[in-house]
Amino acid sequence: MERFSSKPWFPNEIVKEFTKNENIGIFQHYEVHTEFGTLEMLNIEDLKDVTVFNQLLKQVNDNDDFELWGDITPLEKFNTIELFENQNGINFTVSDSQKSLQGIFHNFPTKSWRRKWSEIETNKNILIPTGGIQWKGFDVMVFRPSVQSTDLELKSESTAIFSEMGKLLGEFHTIMMDTSAPRMEKEWNSRLKRLETISSSGTLWRVPHSKNTDSIRSLGNLTCDEWIMVDDNISLDLLNLGFQILGGLLTEINRFSCLRDVASMYVDIDNSSVVSGTNSREYLRKVFFESWCKEAPPKWHSKSALDGNLGGMQIWRYDVELQNLFLAKSYNKKYSKSWINGVKDIQRALFSFRIISASALGMLLSSATIALLWPGLSLVWKALVLSSGIVIYSLGMKAYRNTSLPPY
Repeated sequence: MERFSSKPWFPNEIVKEFTKNENIGIFQHYEVHTEFGTLEMLNIEDLKDVTVFNQLLKQVNDNDDFELWGDITPLEKFNTIELFENQNGINFTVSDSQKSLQGIFHNFPTKSWRRKWSEIETNKNILIPTGGIQWKGFDVMVFRPSVQSTDLELKSESTAIFSEMGKLLGEFHTIMMDTSAPRMEKEWNSRLKRLETISSSGTLWRVPHSKNTDSIRSLGNLTCDEWIMVDDNISLDLLNLGFQILGGLLTEINRFSCLRDVASMYVDIDNSSVVSGTNSREYLRKVFFESWCKEAPPKWHSKSALDGNLGGMQIWRYDVELQNLFLAKSYNKKYSKSWINGVKDIQRALFSFRIISASALGMLLSSATIALLWPGLSLVWKALVLSSGIVIYSLGMKAYRNTSLPPY
């Protein structure tokens, strides 16, 4: 286990045992036993040698458990390879005289949407995966054509950049509308229970979710790192999205509300070192959200979808925060629990809002009971009592709907 302990993608803090299985061609095959379940792991010695990479393409093509998909073929002969490792896995670039591909090797094979996203109609500002290697249906490697890009220069004053990012995310979600499905209330709440347990958050929160909260092929944990400049345009890079780090220890669910993608950006904005001051962070979240609303399907940012009492944006931020807390625990990193510690305050506020709703409904039922059952009451008084109850109910529900927490 020591040989992997220095790797940024290896969750040292939760690993208990390590089992070596029979190699699968070039791949070394392991089972990694953690506090929360077992992960299958693949490793390649000397991946920095491009001849090993070329040999890999040929081997997986001859193995029934593996599948090459998209525009990558076993006949490829690359001349150079460059590697860079991070928490997602091993990022690499392979090139020959005619083509260059950027990719990622998942040492822990993962379920993702990237093969499905390869079918998206070309959008010059969305960088789409175009090929990969799958093992038993799990992504091992994913590729896309290399691009000349630069990182975004983000500052507190970068409102135009965040506005463009929100707009592009809204366009992506509009594309996802064709493959959307109904809400997954039971599965999403079960996932929260799992995250609360493995993150040791000390919190508990479940919601019913609005009927307007559809499930989509979600981006996963979207951060500012996935936005890059290509030909002077802000672009969304899908290469490192659409999957969950250590997803095998969480749940098999990979469909979430589009609000989770937005909430994930909120978390990254709030944790960013380039943004200073609470007001600046809130303003950038607002700019991002309002630009997103202009392009995203209206149903998904309707009053019902954003109603905090039904989940709204807050429950999806909660999901992201819990997952980040678990990953920090797994990789021995620091993570601020300030937002999670404020969950009880959010719940108290939502409870106060529900009291308004319950009181309004109680007045309506009381007035109806009096009007219908009070003996000797004239029709005029019955009508007056009932209409008063309806008016109070309407005013109460209007106040209730206007008290929902802000979506940014």
